Amino acid sequence: MPSLSRQQAEEILFEEARLLDDRRYDEWFAMLTDDAIYWVPCNGEGFDPNREISLVYDDHARLRDRIDRLGSGVAHAQSPPSKTCRLISNVQIEQTSDDAAVITSAFFLYELRHARQRIFAGRYYHRLRFEGSRWKIASKKAVLVNNDEVIDNLTFIV
Repeated sequence: MPSLSRQQAEEILFEEARLLDDRRYDEWFAMLTDDAIYWVPCNGEGFDPNREISLVYDDHARLRDRIDRLGSGVAHAQSPPSKTCRLISNVQIEQTSDDAAVITSAFFLYELRHARQRIFAGRYYHRLRFEGSRWKIASKKAVLVNNDEVIDNLTFIV
């Protein structure tokens, strides 16, 4: 198995963005490892989610609950669901081995809900692990540029 190429990294990030924008949460969840972590730190870069305040810090089980709720059609905070569009750029492979890689990227996320527009920008930090026959997301950290400002509930996956 070869190390992760930049093209492969971009394809994974673009697929993830498309699935989340299309609210295809079960397909997105299948991209994750069984021990995946999803983290949106508060007040800076975030170094230790066990010692710092987080906007979101979900393990695999909590992510499953979040996805079930979002897909149920009865999640009040997402009824009607947000319309989102993500742009991913500046993809860099920071570290790689035969079965693991760390990817950083910049993102721009537009949300429309109840005629209200919100814009988020920041950096993604994805840890990938090669499992079976494909690269899977072992962790996703989304550092929002404005994470030290007041942010209304993030009721969708950043």
